[in-house]
Amino acid sequence: MKSLYFVVGVATLVLTPATANGAVFSLGGPLSKLCYSAALSQDSRDQAIDGCSRSLQEEPLAAHDRAATYVNRGILLMTRGQYRGADADFNSALGIDRGLSDAWLNKGFLRLRTGSGREALPLLQKGIDAGTNRQALALFARGVAYEQMGEFRSAYADLKRAHALEPKWSLPTEYLASYQVVSR
Repeated sequence: MKSLYFVVGVATLVLTPATANGAVFSLGGPLSKLCYSAALSQDSRDQAIDGCSRSLQEEPLAAHDRAATYVNRGILLMTRGQYRGADADFNSALGIDRGLSDAWLNKGFLRLRTGSGREALPLLQKGIDAGTNRQALALFARGVAYEQMGEFRSAYADLKRAHALEPKWSLPTEYLASYQVVSR
């Protein structure tokens, strides 16, 4: 009987602009559009965050656009390492729309940044269940969460699925390279 054993070199996930971007498009006012652009490029300068805050205070945003702007500002705060503020913004977005997949995913990314895979896992799963458009990114992040928890079979499976969905994306390939599947 053959068994699969996984040997891995556990890596720490660092979500950079190229690896994770859960910015949410907003059709709101000009400031909310600028906030979206800043989140997309992860331009976390003071003026970008201030623009997001002004959008939330001054623009008459529809509920979806308000939730999206909270997520986008949260991304900028997370990029700056202001995790409490980022988490509060993701919670505000979810208070408006519990089904906003990008809010769940970004809450999960935030937990992964601090090495809290066990806390990240249910958040990432909610983002997946809510129908994220970035399925490969969500599966990759869930794989990293499993890896942080020491559940290497599940991690490997999710990393393989992320790679299959976006084969040109290098990060899943880099993580998979640290795995060695041994049959016994």
